[in-house]
Amino acid sequence: MVIDHERVRKQAKAVMDEFVKALDKIGGVSGEVGIERDEQTRAAKATKQDSGFRGRMLGNAPKKDSSHIIAEKKSW
Repeated sequence: MVIDHERVRKQAKAVMDEFVKALDKIGGVSGEVGIERDEQTRAAKATKQDSGFRGRMLGNAPKKDSSHIIAEKKSW
């Protein structure tokens, strides 16, 4: 299958131009993007500890000692 890049580019431009025209008809849309917040971080929430998590993780790990997963660092 041969892709005609020029035809695809023209179609994409036409779609974008139609979208811009539709946005212009709406009106009242500002060009500014973003949100102003008083606080930049969320408050921490307390979570329940899953008592079986450690056992499931160690059970799935191929290499482990009594309570730690043994992992290798790969070289790229």
